[in-house]
Amino acid sequence: RKKWNDLLAMCRNREVKQILVAHKDRFIRFGYSWVDEFLKSYGVELVVVNNEKLSPEQELVQDLISITHVFSCRIYGLRKYKKN
Repeated sequence: RKKWNDLLAMCRNREVKQILVAHKDRFIRFGYSWVDEFLKSYGVELVVVNNEKLSPEQELVQDLISITHVFSCRIYGLRKYKKN
C-alpha cells in the first residue's frame, strides 16, 4: 500500500489539510477512530461524505462481511496458482 504510506507521510509533513472519503470503511476497514485521532494530531481533518449512522449490530455485520469478502478474494486469487 505504497499510496497509503505516501499519504500518511504527507500528513506527517503537514502537506495535507483535509482528506475527503466517500465511505468510512473504504478509507480504512478497522481502527478508524485511531486513524482519525492520529490525523487530527497533525492538523488533518478527515471528512466522510456518506456518513450513515449504524447500530452496533449493523456495524458488526458489515465488519464480518468485509472480513469474509477479503478472505474469499484471497482464496479465489489462489486458484490461478493451483496446479492442474
